[in-house]
Amino acid sequence: MVLGGILITQVFVSEFDATMLKFRAEQKMTAELKWKKVSPGKLNEYKRFIEYFFALNNSDKVHFHCMIIDNTQVDHSKFSGDKETGFYKFYYQLLLHCFGKKYLGKEGDAMFHVRLDYRQSSYSLDTLKTCLNSGMHKKFNVSTSPFKSVEPRDSHGCEIIQIADILLGAIGYEKNGYDLLAGANPAKNEMVKYITAQSGLKNLKDSTIRGKERFAIWNFRLQK
Repeated sequence: MVLGGILITQVFVSEFDATMLKFRAEQKMTAELKWKKVSPGKLNEYKRFIEYFFALNNSDKVHFHCMIIDNTQVDHSKFSGDKETGFYKFYYQLLLHCFGKKYLGKEGDAMFHVRLDYRQSSYSLDTLKTCLNSGMHKKFNVSTSPFKSVEPRDSHGCEIIQIADILLGAIGYEKNGYDLLAGANPAKNEMVKYITAQSGLKNLKDSTIRGKERFAIWNFRLQK
């Protein structure tokens, strides 16, 4: 399982969305972007959207972080009580370490507004926000509550979530070895290669070096 997200400063969100709308008009792409929809017929259009992301990524306007969890090693009954709580505990680890700790700033004055792809769940996102702020205080001695909101968003209306879906999909595709299977989707294989080249990495399945900020991959190790 791969969880991750894109960090973007609040003042740049409107510009990002406006540029994406322009790109959509130019590429004649009105449907929601999703990894599962990558196909030979739309490969070049998907590449153009990813190219735009990396143009912003290389200029530090957006950063991408993700973590990979080996589901075969997860025992929800032991560590979480139930699968749904366990899922959000992994989100907690991602948001706390890959975003909260890394981007809080020297003055500790950063504010995070988290927008998660909507999914039906009985788990309260307010609980996740409370746990994140508590974790920042206990683990990193942060006196403020930097996580100001954690809310769901419909991916259909959120360009950033759609781009993240493509990046996460490509990482999961390679990590799970789908690119090596007989009859693998040639367009998805090409997208994996393209994203790898754009990111400057050797592959999308290994952890990146510690401290990398623009495009980081973390293979999460479960405690025994």
